[in-house]
Amino acid sequence: MKIKQVHIDGFGKWHDQDFSFTNNPVLIYGANEAGKTTLAAFILSILFGFADGRGKNKYQQYIPKDGSSYGGSLTVIADQHQYVIKRVKGKNGGKVTVTNEKGKKEKQDFLAKLLGPLDRELYQAIYSFNQNNILNDELDREQLEQHLQRLGAVGSQEWLQQIARLEKAADSLYKPRGRKLSLNRHLKEYDELRERVNQAQSQSSDYHRLVEEQVEKQSELEQLKREQPQLKHQVEKEERLQRLWPIYDQWQNHQKESLTERLTDDEIIKVQELQSRERELNTQLRSFNQQQLEQQAVVKKLSDPEVNDYRSRKAHYQQLKDQLLALQIQKNGQTVNQQEQWHTELKQLAERYGSVNLPEPLSERAVSELEGLLRANSQTNNSQNLFIPGIGIVLFILGLILRQPLVWICGIIALGGAGVLWFKQQQREKQLTEERNSTLQSFGKNHNLTAFPTSKWLMMQGDLHRYHDLRAQLEQSDKRKTNFDHQLELIKQQLPVSLTADSLNELINSYQRWLVEMQDQLQRLNNVEQELTRIQRRNDQLTQQLIECRQAKETEYKSLGIKNDNEFKQLQAQKVADQTRKVTASAYGQQLTTSDRQQLAHYDSKHLLDTKVSLGHQNLAANEQKQTELETALAQINVQINALVQEGSFSELNQKLTNLQTVIWNETKQWLSSQLAIRWINGALKLASQDRYPKILQQAEKFFAILTADRYQKIVVDDNGISVLNREQQIFQVAELSLGTAEQLFISLRLGFITVISDQIKLPVMVDDGFVNFDNVRRGRMLKLLNQMAEENQVIYFTANGQIKKLGSPVVDLDQLNKNKV
Repeated sequence: MKIKQVHIDGFGKWHDQDFSFTNNPVLIYGANEAGKTTLAAFILSILFGFADGRGKNKYQQYIPKDGSSYGGSLTVIADQHQYVIKRVKGKNGGKVTVTNEKGKKEKQDFLAKLLGPLDRELYQAIYSFNQNNILNDELDREQLEQHLQRLGAVGSQEWLQQIARLEKAADSLYKPRGRKLSLNRHLKEYDELRERVNQAQSQSSDYHRLVEEQVEKQSELEQLKREQPQLKHQVEKEERLQRLWPIYDQWQNHQKESLTERLTDDEIIKVQELQSRERELNTQLRSFNQQQLEQQAVVKKLSDPEVNDYRSRKAHYQQLKDQLLALQIQKNGQTVNQQEQWHTELKQLAERYGSVNLPEPLSERAVSELEGLLRANSQTNNSQNLFIPGIGIVLFILGLILRQPLVWICGIIALGGAGVLWFKQQQREKQLTEERNSTLQSFGKNHNLTAFPTSKWLMMQGDLHRYHDLRAQLEQSDKRKTNFDHQLELIKQQLPVSLTADSLNELINSYQRWLVEMQDQLQRLNNVEQELTRIQRRNDQLTQQLIECRQAKETEYKSLGIKNDNEFKQLQAQKVADQTRKVTASAYGQQLTTSDRQQLAHYDSKHLLDTKVSLGHQNLAANEQKQTELETALAQINVQINALVQEGSFSELNQKLTNLQTVIWNETKQWLSSQLAIRWINGALKLASQDRYPKILQQAEKFFAILTADRYQKIVVDDNGISVLNREQQIFQVAELSLGTAEQLFISLRLGFITVISDQIKLPVMVDDGFVNFDNVRRGRMLKLLNQMAEENQVIYFTANGQIKKLGSPVVDLDQLNKNKV
């Protein structure tokens, strides 16, 4: 059966959702909580019924939270016909209907026919793989045989249903502790009635004699019946020994093989560890030698003359950097703009006075002297000169007004006298002025002021002071520049030749970049040299360890009487051959218990055993013949006893007892018939499927060898559990395997089971991220194996691993479906 289409009305997070399974295998991707497990649970629920609400099952119901209709349908292909299996909410796992491709509903039991003998538990134990149930199925021989019994025989489901009906019918008649069941009640009634018959029979002496004879023969018959199972058991035991004789014979032959004991397992392990250690050390040495060459090449590349020069003169180059920064600070203290301002101001002052060489400014004493000369030169006797002419003018005016000639004449005389006095005064003033001017010119000549008007001598002193200050500052600035250029030139001579710059700032920036580059290269060089030292030290350690390892190996070889690895391989091969013979003997021995070997050892040949089996059959036949004779005699005695009790109440009681015996006998026959039929059906089912058991192991061994790259070659399943044989002929129990390898073993057994019974049952194999403990290589082999399985069975693979999208096969992307829903 293969699932073609899935439609979910409502189940967990899914509602009104369709899935198409057109490819095989079906690859379903989704992150956590994307709905993978919900979809897998839906498929199981449609096939086998919804979980009930009792106990933990209530968490497996997936009832929709949004009120959607509970249930959905699967469209499947079975026997080249298409069917729609629909299940909705209802009693006993939900109401299910199956509709064929013509739209006609099939009968109620049609789904059970499609699923065959599988129920949910058996399907999950074989066809369903997830992280939680792989190792929970600790399969043993009994479980494999039970699964085979249910699945391996044609029509086994009907036979198992028949067993259930027979068990029910037998239990309705009799149970060891039953009270109200028919056979239990009749047996109790028989005991009571027999007591009453015994009381009535005690009156007859013949009856007692017959009863004694009856008891004697009944005792003898019971003794024979007790002996019969023992005889049967003995015959069956000897027949079993007869069947085991070929295995015992092979085991004895292999026991006689001579085994090589020269090389013990501990010595093999020790030498192999030394060989592995030697290979590992050689590999590490090659790796470190390669690293050493690479690091030496890097050191050579980084160790150029410029870096070496920087390493040896690092402190000096740092001092040069500090000196450059100091020059930069010095230069920044006096900017070019300020000098230009000084030149401009100096030029303006020179233009103001019409000379580029202005005299020195006067001292305070000279200024005071100049001020005195100028002040003296400005003083005149104007008050005296004006008094006398004023009197004359007044007298002249009064004489004219008063018409007094005398007054008028006096005024004229006063004016004449004033004129004489004024003339004389002017002569004296002229003389004083010349003397003062001479003194002033002498002062100006002494102080280089003669080129300038006398009136400006005092006022220009401030400009002169400023002029000479500016010239002094410019001279000082020129000196500083000369000194700056000298220092800069000295520093440049000590800088690396490769550094050139048009300005101090560019030079500093270039030099700082050079320093950073040198520091970086030096740091890299130091790191590489340190790594090279570490590699060399590790190289020396590995070399010493390799020498010690080889010495230890040579010591072991010497103790074994060999010289080299080739001789050890030959010795090991011989050991493996001996172990193979041991394993073969062990394999035969595992089929024989200690008791079997002890019993078979009593027979010198198969002929003696065959004779013993024949004698056992004769004894059993004699026992059965004797029982028949005693039963006939007892029947005759019963007839005689019945003839003695034909009259009275005894006859009536005896008749009731006889009738009750008949009822009990009929019910007992019915109960025994049911029990014998159950045993017969179980035996028949076991015989019908027993040829498949070796095929399962053979197929599982193939799968297990593929998954483990032929590391393990044989799987042994017996009453002691499951063990595996590796290619070194070593046996491991399941508990000794890694978690991933143990999972691969159980998966191989289940896949082998599925493959062998695929001729009877073909159902989808569902895998829900069941291989998380596999490494990438074995996970890849597992996926290839599932692709092979898909040739016969549909494979539905759920995974959260996004790498599945890169395989190139179509993928059902649940994440994208959820986004589209939103």
